[in-house]
Amino acid sequence: MKAFLTLCAPRTVTAGVRTGRCLRAENMQRGTCEIFAWCPVETRSRPETNVLDTKDRAYLRSCRFGPKDPYCPIFRLGSVVSWTGSDFQEIALQGGVIGIQIEWDCDLDKAPSECNPRYYFSRLDRRFPGNSVSSGYNFRFAKYYRDEAGVEFRTLIKAYGIRFDVLVNGRAGKFNIIPTIINVGSGVALMGVGSFFCDLILIYFIKKSHFYRNKKFEEVRSGHPGNGKVTVEQLQNLQTVEA
Repeated sequence: MKAFLTLCAPRTVTAGVRTGRCLRAENMQRGTCEIFAWCPVETRSRPETNVLDTKDRAYLRSCRFGPKDPYCPIFRLGSVVSWTGSDFQEIALQGGVIGIQIEWDCDLDKAPSECNPRYYFSRLDRRFPGNSVSSGYNFRFAKYYRDEAGVEFRTLIKAYGIRFDVLVNGRAGKFNIIPTIINVGSGVALMGVGSFFCDLILIYFIKKSHFYRNKKFEEVRSGHPGNGKVTVEQLQNLQTVEA
């Protein structure tokens, strides 16, 4: 969407085309030049880089990715090819496709400096024995032109190159007491429901349900007929057997 924007200062701007109008506030002698441009106007702020936090300002000028420095974002082409098990001289002539897989596995309960990536390198194209036409990585394109007589010609160019496919996967987690309580409560509830359904099947749906019912429930009666009271000793002898 295009719109008319006003700038905050009368400086030289390359974000759009000036309309020729000068916008002044009240009786101010100096104003703002109006431009016709896309919204929003591009800012000059620089994005922050997600590199290893270090106090050495010359770190990115001298570091190279490797076993001794696994968090440097600068890679040597020859080293990347060798980590895939390939020969650089061969892949430079016939081309190839190299996959760079970056995996993040972060524990958000720890410090952000402990969340670091792991790199894996692999060869993605098929390497055929010998000088096969389909080996490596190559593509063709043509340039067409005509001479003075009107005869059409073309120049077919077959280009070889090294292609890099960067694949990024990651997962992160942080402990939270609320989901933990919900999961524990759900598990306990499922255990209670499970025992209820087991008892329901064993008591009412199997052939020897009377055997299970007699083992699960035991009736205790008073030792003195006609006396409806139950003594403490009789209550202590009351047992429920869970099969």
